Amino acid sequence: MRERKWRRRKKKIRSLRQTLFFGIFICAFLAFLGSMAIGFGTNYLQNWYSSSYMEGEDTRIWKDGYEIIIDQSGNLHYSYVGEEVPTYDKRQINLTKELTFDIISYAQTVLIPLWILACVWSIVWIFYKRELEKPLRVLQDASEKIADNCLDFELEPVKDNELGRLRDGFEKMRAALYENNRAMWQQVEERKRLNAAFAHDMRTPITVLKGYGEMLERYIPEGRISQDKLMEILGMMNGQIRRLENYTQKMSSIRKLEDLEPEVAPVKAAALDEKLRSMCEILGQEILYSFSGEGILGLDETLVLEVCENLISNGLRYARQRLQVTVRVAEGELSGSEEESERYLEITVEDDGPGFSPEDLQHATDPFYRGEGQMEQSHFGLGLYICRLICGKCGGSLILSNAVCGGRVTARFKIVSEDKQ
Repeated sequence: MRERKWRRRKKKIRSLRQTLFFGIFICAFLAFLGSMAIGFGTNYLQNWYSSSYMEGEDTRIWKDGYEIIIDQSGNLHYSYVGEEVPTYDKRQINLTKELTFDIISYAQTVLIPLWILACVWSIVWIFYKRELEKPLRVLQDASEKIADNCLDFELEPVKDNELGRLRDGFEKMRAALYENNRAMWQQVEERKRLNAAFAHDMRTPITVLKGYGEMLERYIPEGRISQDKLMEILGMMNGQIRRLENYTQKMSSIRKLEDLEPEVAPVKAAALDEKLRSMCEILGQEILYSFSGEGILGLDETLVLEVCENLISNGLRYARQRLQVTVRVAEGELSGSEEESERYLEITVEDDGPGFSPEDLQHATDPFYRGEGQMEQSHFGLGLYICRLICGKCGGSLILSNAVCGGRVTARFKIVSEDKQ
């Protein structure tokens, strides 16, 4: 119980307005006390000085229209006489004592304003040091880092007041910029890797075409190539040209996918089930298909069908006897979200082939990746990469794993609720 009360007290922090009003009250209170002390102190000093150093019976001093009388006990008595001031009598007081008395008299006129200024300066300095210095420094450092495109940091915590809430808003902005820039940087790096892989795979057909071209250029004028051999070489060159054409088409489709925005629309689960079932029947008789789910699903049906077709075609390449396709509508955390449960469509394709190697699990979704024994020209290593791009665009993910008897690929698509469509 004591710990809870202490936490409650700790959370109760004054706002900047409350702190400022409290500081003004303290400043006014100290200025009042100090002014009173200075006034009483200078008056006491006047009496003490006059009684100690201006001794004499019924000593009189005329100053600024007042007559100051010092009685036998050393007490001062003031009376206003106006302009009727008698001629100054040097026997009553010398110039040094008069100057000293004047300094004591006017000391409070100077000390009180100085004391008030000192109080104001002290309160302002304390308020700045306690409430403003650290938040302003944190925000300034953060703005300089953001201006330098350095977003991988976290703002220091400050007090829970107006500037603290401003810091929290600044931190949210920095985190949003960091996530957006990280996605952009990942896309740029992905584009670089894609271009590098594309350039690497383009070398083989270009080298083959270059070699055949040089051979034909050298031997055709000499008549050293038979008609059959010439037709064979031309056929090989046409094959390499078709391969280059397929490459460019794949690259064009990938670039379009990177700029693609899913067109979400309500789809009946029964209609989607019918289309997927027909696809499996067309692609292969050995495909085992199951679907579980009902209602209206908010997703891009065209992209879902494209991913499913790619996964089934890829699975048939490695399946020995059968291929299992399981489609279900489920709820749970999608893409690491912990805030709320989301609905998603899950398509799982399992084959009874050799499965994925550790290297395949790590790189199979990379562009132009082909594992061991997959170097045939018709396979470019782009199917799973395209599926990963589409799933990411649809707010889902693509997961590779090994089943009991082969490989397993799971594609997830986020189902958008009707109020967000």
